[in-house]
Amino acid sequence: MTVNVVLPLPLDQAYTYRVPEALVGAAQAGARVLVPFRNRRLTGIIVGEGPAAETLDFDVKAVLDVLDDVPVCTEGLLDLTKWIADYYVCPWGEALKAVLPAGTTVETEHRLTRTDAAPDAWADHEVGRTVLEDLAAHGETTLAAVRKRVGPAVPLALIRRMAADDVVAVETTLSDERVAPKTETHLRFAPAFQHKDAPDDLIEQLRGNKQRAVVRALAGFRAEGTPEPRRTDVMERADASYSTVRSLVEKGMLELVEKEVMRSPLDDLPAPDPPPDHDLLPAQQDALDAVTDAVDVHRYGTFLLHGITGSGKTEVYIRALQAVRARGRTGIILVPEIALTPQTVQRFRAHFGDEIAVLHSQMNMGERYDAWRRLRTGEAAIAIGPRSAVLAPLEDLGLIVVDEEHEASYKQFDPAPRYHARDVAVMRAHRADAVCILGSATPSLESTMNARWGKYERLELPERVPDASGKTAALPDVRVLDLALQRKKHQLDGALADPLREAIRTRVDRGEQTILLQNRRGYAPVLECEDCGWAPECQSCSVSLTLHRHDGGEQLRCHYCGYAARVPRQCPECGGRDIHQIGTGTQRVEAELEEVVPDATILRMDRDTTREKHGHHDLLRRFENGADILLGTQMIAKGLDFSRVTLVGVVDADVGLLFPDFRAEERTFQLLTQVAGRAGRTRELAGEVILQTRNPDHMALRYAQEHDYEGFAEEALAERRELGYPPFGHVATVEFRGPDEDRVERLAENWTEQLRQHAGPAGVMGPEPAFIQRVKKQHRYRTLLKVRGGSPGPLQTALRRTRDAHGAPPNGYHVAVDVDTQDVL
Repeated sequence: MTVNVVLPLPLDQAYTYRVPEALVGAAQAGARVLVPFRNRRLTGIIVGEGPAAETLDFDVKAVLDVLDDVPVCTEGLLDLTKWIADYYVCPWGEALKAVLPAGTTVETEHRLTRTDAAPDAWADHEVGRTVLEDLAAHGETTLAAVRKRVGPAVPLALIRRMAADDVVAVETTLSDERVAPKTETHLRFAPAFQHKDAPDDLIEQLRGNKQRAVVRALAGFRAEGTPEPRRTDVMERADASYSTVRSLVEKGMLELVEKEVMRSPLDDLPAPDPPPDHDLLPAQQDALDAVTDAVDVHRYGTFLLHGITGSGKTEVYIRALQAVRARGRTGIILVPEIALTPQTVQRFRAHFGDEIAVLHSQMNMGERYDAWRRLRTGEAAIAIGPRSAVLAPLEDLGLIVVDEEHEASYKQFDPAPRYHARDVAVMRAHRADAVCILGSATPSLESTMNARWGKYERLELPERVPDASGKTAALPDVRVLDLALQRKKHQLDGALADPLREAIRTRVDRGEQTILLQNRRGYAPVLECEDCGWAPECQSCSVSLTLHRHDGGEQLRCHYCGYAARVPRQCPECGGRDIHQIGTGTQRVEAELEEVVPDATILRMDRDTTREKHGHHDLLRRFENGADILLGTQMIAKGLDFSRVTLVGVVDADVGLLFPDFRAEERTFQLLTQVAGRAGRTRELAGEVILQTRNPDHMALRYAQEHDYEGFAEEALAERRELGYPPFGHVATVEFRGPDEDRVERLAENWTEQLRQHAGPAGVMGPEPAFIQRVKKQHRYRTLLKVRGGSPGPLQTALRRTRDAHGAPPNGYHVAVDVDTQDVL
């Protein structure tokens, strides 16, 4: 028997291996296997049965081991990852790697040690000398660690040449899986002492008070219905030590029992409130009926649920999922931001309890692994999380919900596969005969046109859900403040114009709440010397450093690589001391608010304040419990529902508006409309929205002011149609990056020239330096492809042929293909 195995590497083929007779029963499609590959041993995935060994004209290597009792990858996910690889023009191995839980691969590991030999010729070899210096400083280490410190351009062949010269010792071993099931030690009475009177007999036999206390404690747990309590709990109750317990085990009186423990971030969250019981509005019921009709007959359907903010889309999701679970099928709920996960999880937990497993990047590796296992074994039937949850290992899938489907965060960029979770959700639902719901108050223009073309069925929720009194809240009034005019009227001193300041004070005085959006974190985005124009830049990225303030003072930080530097007291170029702070970040707005409303409770929610586990949940809970102002970046703009919020302010509505990106206007309109919807969620407390801008006549602001999605869509779609941009065409980018700018430029030019030869009807623009030319010491060039029409086929064909013809880039250099790109910069 042979099997075809795909390795989690950027290699676009499967490899055939022979299965030893002892492993035949375990070698199932979707299972992980350890296989030899060149001079290494790697973890791969069986993707199917291979050809008969006697028909092959090469020596077939044998599978070394099968690592799973139950295949980690379902048949459906194998097919889906193959589609992802084909559509997004990436190797199947990279797509399969996205499905595997982090930390579950086993592979060859090279451990390096500096010997006592003189460096000789390697003293003049730039990379070799750097490697020797690194090994001298760090002692025994791995090749991966050396590459991380020295740079990726340290080939294994170089290390082997150094080993041949005896300046480096190399030991090749197998790495361990970095994650495994967690167990806890429990205690129970040994079989001979499990009868009712045994504890009393043991206490009479034992002389030590601590040993007697342990027996009494264990007997007490058994009387309370816990015959095998945790060892630590018994020790705590008995005030005993490990040695006391160990002696009782050695005497054969007690036994240790290892039990598996499921790690979950939900354990730290409070129990959800009981779900409210209310009837659906007619529009909600119509939408639910359309969805459940498809669910009842196991028919695929994608529904675009277009509902204004506060119209009850989540309630439709919950009822649809209840219908799916009633039929024994499973579901996936996607949210665009980790910030939305706590509120979403609590609402769904109130209905579905322990059937839910959460998947997101702020969970530790063990929690993600356990959540994945619960979903794979069927112990959990509902996955909730950001984009990667679309690949949750669920079988018999009945429903996928993509909430806020328009969000760009659903697009993966690095690492490959560069998939769009919304589009993968639609395809996965199609292959599983499941239902996919795409929900939004401001649908993407692509989804709007897919509905008009009949690919999706559009469902409308045109009004807000009534509050507890039965009254329906109106959409908030939106006021646009022209900052140029405010400055002329001397009503702008700082980031907040006088009308916005006064509106905030009013809400604080009335005991109402305010949400403020400023989509830049830090204190000041730019420092600049007034005398010579110098501004501090990152050493590794071609961006200016952002000023951050913290308890210990001030610091300059790069938002791309994390580099930090001290704030200069004088200009290093001219020696001038007149260094101005330009621009406004969330920290600066926070400082200004403390002056405007000194008695208010202000919460700041951005990446800096939500790094800790449950950071998002803790801030939102504090706001729900009565804080006055929630200030933050775009993570506060959507999905949040607080009845006492009556004012939403946008400090700078122009952030991102003027980027040279064809989606800039659409994203700005969506962001402003979404954040505006946080205000006035109840009839009794009318909402108001204030947008501060220097472009008051821009179409995105005009339509946002009127809550007019249809008007915005018509004007934006007319422009897209004329230019051939999505949804009336497809775009892809190819990014070239590496440590030497000249080599990156040559790579980009050669690759792009070959791309033009295969492009056919597709237009090729570039290569050009990327909008941000250097990130993490990697120089970046970009080429853009565009094709009119409904199929990306010409783009994909051109990209595949060019990739195959050009081959792999030089070591340390990268070519990243991004089909249906969301970022042309």
